[in-house]
Amino acid sequence: MSDKPYTILVIDDDIVTRTTLGDLLDKPNYRVQMAVDGIQGIQMAKKFSPDVILLDVMMPRMNGYEVCKIIRADHLIGEVPIIMVTALDDREVKLNCLMVGADDFIAKPFDSLELEFRLNTLCRVDRYRHLIDERERLEEALTELSVKNKQLQILSQQTIEAQENERRHVAVELHDEIGQLITGLKFILERGGDHPASPLTEARAVTNELMQRVREISLNLRPAVLDDFGLPAALDDLLKRFSNRTHILIHHNINPLDEHRFNRAIETTVFRVTQEATTNIARHAGVTHASVTLIIKPDLLRISIVDEGRGFDPQAIQIIASTGLSGMKERVQLTGGRFALKSEPGKGTLVLAEFDLKQTEQTHGSH
Repeated sequence: MSDKPYTILVIDDDIVTRTTLGDLLDKPNYRVQMAVDGIQGIQMAKKFSPDVILLDVMMPRMNGYEVCKIIRADHLIGEVPIIMVTALDDREVKLNCLMVGADDFIAKPFDSLELEFRLNTLCRVDRYRHLIDERERLEEALTELSVKNKQLQILSQQTIEAQENERRHVAVELHDEIGQLITGLKFILERGGDHPASPLTEARAVTNELMQRVREISLNLRPAVLDDFGLPAALDDLLKRFSNRTHILIHHNINPLDEHRFNRAIETTVFRVTQEATTNIARHAGVTHASVTLIIKPDLLRISIVDEGRGFDPQAIQIIASTGLSGMKERVQLTGGRFALKSEPGKGTLVLAEFDLKQTEQTHGSH
């Protein structure tokens, strides 16, 4: 037997029976609780979670059958072994006991050896059953943990890939744009050795362009306005710089004076999605205008970027990879948002990111 005493709950309205059972069960390995009727018995069963219940069949107000049914229907105590106690030793009573979910039955008057044998057997069975249940729950938890670990590994890999894609974009800009400007400037300066006056104006123009491009790349990497003034102001600045650089008109209803502040991760994600989507418009859409809509509600933040350009097949993996759309989706989902993409060849593209602000704040914390 276990060193821990077995808790036995006696539910019986007869004081003589309770006294008799109390005397028979007065042993170091038993801890006995007494209930005077079915209603009190159910309450005490929930309170003490007994190892075994001794339940009288014939009681006023609520008989033992009804009590047994209620206990079996309760998810907290439904598995507790129940021994029905009856003065009627007939086949119908025993069948009724089994039908309502009793594990065993014992007749009055009690045989002390038989009673102890039945109690010990059921206590051991119950504890073994709980052990099996705990083992199954542990195995389920380990399986779930394994699945979560794999998902975390995938998300981590996707995050790394998204970071690498962003670095690749920066490298391309540095090589293709800044590199060309520096090479041109070097050529102009070298040519100036033979013509000292003529290339100065051209060199100044290239230098100004070079400074502008370096500033643009710096702002795209991490705009200070996003940290200092928030998302609306940062988006307004981004879209103005985009239009000035590409001559693509962006229609938007973003108020740069809106002082809403959000979770830092959400602000960064929305900014990056808008940045990436407008870059794709300039590179692939072939349009002269597009629209960006920012919707801010107490519990919702939504950004949508729409163009009526070339569009593409969303199932085309090469296009998805070249446009960084998979990285956008992963970034939004990692921040707790919902990402949607709609596009069709010849019918333009819609990129949408949406965040439940209450849920995201609970998950990621406030700004």
